[in-house]
Amino acid sequence: MFGFLPGASACCQQSAAVYRAHFCGLGTSLHERHGAWARWLVNRDSTLLTLLGSALAPCSPPTRLATCCNRFAMPRLLLDDSSVMQYVSAVTVCGLSAKLDDEIEDEAGWRRRAARLLSRCLDEPVSDALGLLHGMGFPVQQVRAHLAGQKSVEIQGQNLARCARPTSAAYGEIVSHLAYVAGVPQARDGLREIGESLGFLVYARDAWDDWARDKRRGQFNPLQAFPQLMGRREAVLPSMRAAVERMRAVLAALPLRRHRDLVASVLVGGAEQRLAQVADGGGFESRPRPSLEKAKDRSKQQRTSCWDGCCDCGHCCDVIQCCKPGKGGSHLDCNPCDGDGCGCCGCDCT
Repeated sequence: MFGFLPGASACCQQSAAVYRAHFCGLGTSLHERHGAWARWLVNRDSTLLTLLGSALAPCSPPTRLATCCNRFAMPRLLLDDSSVMQYVSAVTVCGLSAKLDDEIEDEAGWRRRAARLLSRCLDEPVSDALGLLHGMGFPVQQVRAHLAGQKSVEIQGQNLARCARPTSAAYGEIVSHLAYVAGVPQARDGLREIGESLGFLVYARDAWDDWARDKRRGQFNPLQAFPQLMGRREAVLPSMRAAVERMRAVLAALPLRRHRDLVASVLVGGAEQRLAQVADGGGFESRPRPSLEKAKDRSKQQRTSCWDGCCDCGHCCDVIQCCKPGKGGSHLDCNPCDGDGCGCCGCDCT
């Protein structure tokens, strides 16, 4: 799981702190369990798993004050070690192994040699991660079979939906097992649907992004039957939109005990961002970056919005108790996540 979901669209400082606690907590767990090198494997897709596990767990996850990357920085609140964190750390390490296997299969020359060398170097940590997953009852062999069948499906020249099934099934197993790790077995079916939808989106997005490279190299791509941009877009967008809507519907029914809006921001909001990039016809960097002047204007607006006598629901200022009294002497709340205000963003990140 690498690189599909963007970061959270945090509506306030507290939601950003919650996301950072999961992200940096996962990095610390990777470091402590698999070595300092593993810290670099922390990514946003794996952070989603920790968020889902925390949101489902009957009790709030344990936290601790610690530094993350910079040992001289001020300690922050990070998620402490837990069964969810152990599970996600092991899945992340095994995800790197699966990615290297793909590189060995698909690449040539120095890229293939480098992937083989790195794969040999990771034999011990990957074995440790697999042992942990076995101990947690994770269907390791089943997921490996799904991933191993990817190439044979593509050799048959199937369409996008058929080619995405191995990846979709593997993601379904990974996400659904959170139900057992978090102690909420009744959420298994819903989590499986979310995982399968996410797996389809990951595969479809990779097919979209790699189309030109695969054509240049003469490699299979499920969208190769559509040489025109509009044809590829019409072939992939309806299925991707349907997958996003499935995730939205299933997520709304999941028994999340906390962080619902933050999880939705990362999962559904992030998938919608990637979908919009495909609809615009570009890749991850297709959208123009805001100019320096616009960024300064936005920063100034966020700094001043709490002092203009109105609740700035468009920017959700994160400064606690910062608003001037409104008409009639009533205070307008610019921090909807502090639990005592208007909640204009509907944030539940406490």
